[in-house]
Amino acid sequence: MRSMFWASALATTCLTASPVFADVTPEEVWASYQDMMTSMGMTPTAEVSRDGDTLVVRNMVYSMNIDMGEASVSDTTTVPEIRFQERRRGTVAMWFPEPMTSVMTAPTEPGTEEGDTVETRSTVTYIGEAIVSGSPNDMLYTLEDAAMTMSSEPVVVDGMTVQPGVTGKFAGISGTSTVVRKGDSLSSDMDLTAATLTYDVDQIDDGEGSTIDMGLIGNTLAIKGSILLPQASSDNMIATLLGQSTMDVAMTMADSSSFVKITGEEPSSNMDIRAATGASNLDVTLKGGSIGYDVAVGDLDVTVAGAQIPGGQVAVSLAEYSVALLFPLAASEEDQPFSAKIGFKDLVLPEIAWMIADPTGQLPHDPANLRLAFEGTLNSDVDLFDFETLMALEEEDAEEMPFEVKTLALPEIYLALAGASVAGNGAGHFLDQEPQMPGGMPPFAGKLNLTLNGVTDLITKLSSTGILPPDTAMSAQMMLGLFARPGATPGELVSEIEMTEDGAIIANGQPLPF
Repeated sequence: MRSMFWASALATTCLTASPVFADVTPEEVWASYQDMMTSMGMTPTAEVSRDGDTLVVRNMVYSMNIDMGEASVSDTTTVPEIRFQERRRGTVAMWFPEPMTSVMTAPTEPGTEEGDTVETRSTVTYIGEAIVSGSPNDMLYTLEDAAMTMSSEPVVVDGMTVQPGVTGKFAGISGTSTVVRKGDSLSSDMDLTAATLTYDVDQIDDGEGSTIDMGLIGNTLAIKGSILLPQASSDNMIATLLGQSTMDVAMTMADSSSFVKITGEEPSSNMDIRAATGASNLDVTLKGGSIGYDVAVGDLDVTVAGAQIPGGQVAVSLAEYSVALLFPLAASEEDQPFSAKIGFKDLVLPEIAWMIADPTGQLPHDPANLRLAFEGTLNSDVDLFDFETLMALEEEDAEEMPFEVKTLALPEIYLALAGASVAGNGAGHFLDQEPQMPGGMPPFAGKLNLTLNGVTDLITKLSSTGILPPDTAMSAQMMLGLFARPGATPGELVSEIEMTEDGAIIANGQPLPF
């Protein structure tokens, strides 16, 4: 289904640029469509004929095979019909009269005997047409109020449903995209919007008398960005796409709502989970063999209701949740950067949680906040998309990771909870020495700077409420005295910790006796 989506979406729904006005013919648009699939390592076969002003492509079949070492995954897509019709002013209308189908076959487990496979069957239905204009090597696709439905059947193994059927629908698709050929490469600039996205999962039977229903609705979606595909190698299509392609795509959604409903044999086992979000975005990049994503979800509200819940219902809210990652997949002789971050803003816990954690009401019920960021460099002599090499490492029970971290920094550390906060940053590097434990990391040298506010008071309150045993609270206070010193304001502690290359630990300028 993935290959079918990319192959169809780039040619019909991935869409911006302004090619110089020129005529295109149905044959040229069909040739461009084939070029796009060839760039992704697929070679289509089809029956092609003319019906007046329309080029008709019937029974098109294309396949993708992904070699994963001992295992391989194949995906074969069948398109019953595509029509390319001449329109006024040298444009061509392109549409799919019937749904296209895809069958993905994969072994149930790597290394199993031939025939032990599982199939995933899916369909894609397009409603509407794309108007193609431009020139043979620079085509502009325009959509207006189109729709697309993607459905997959349940996956059943040994009589058990391991993956339920799902249906995703995009409605109100409008926008533009280019398909540009330059030499052996193919690029696309897209600017698309969709009015709604609905995602439904077939009812799940857990085999113990309970059923699960779930779904999602998203409103006002947009996707904008660019993709560059080199000429794919049929021998290693994944390596070409992940190692040589370039992608910079930003996706946004105005709001969403979702639900998970569990219905049991007894009313006491029922549960209803509802979630809603505000403006959210997802940015995806692929460049120089490194892949990255950045997700931010705004105004997240989650409600859980059921007889098992104290009070019958609890609610949790977040002003924002974010997570990001940048990681190199391709091997390189030079050190490569990586980064990661996670955070949430204004986490509000339900009062029942505070009643359990703080029955005497001593703790401030302030919203919690977290920001944590990592960055550094690593060296890898293995392509992480080379499944055959990775499988060989697994067979050899390699104790070392296929990459080596060289430097590590924490640009931001921030946690605020129950009236206390910890903020800081740090940086360091791994020494060119053997790890003390097989498969472990080599020795590390670096510095960590922390500023703590209200932590001593928080430990005292946690002890008085019974959350922290007295001996644990005393140990925590002693550790603070060892690693931190008083700051400039009341209740503030400052900690400057250094790990030297000779293995010593220095806290606030004083070497520690261990």
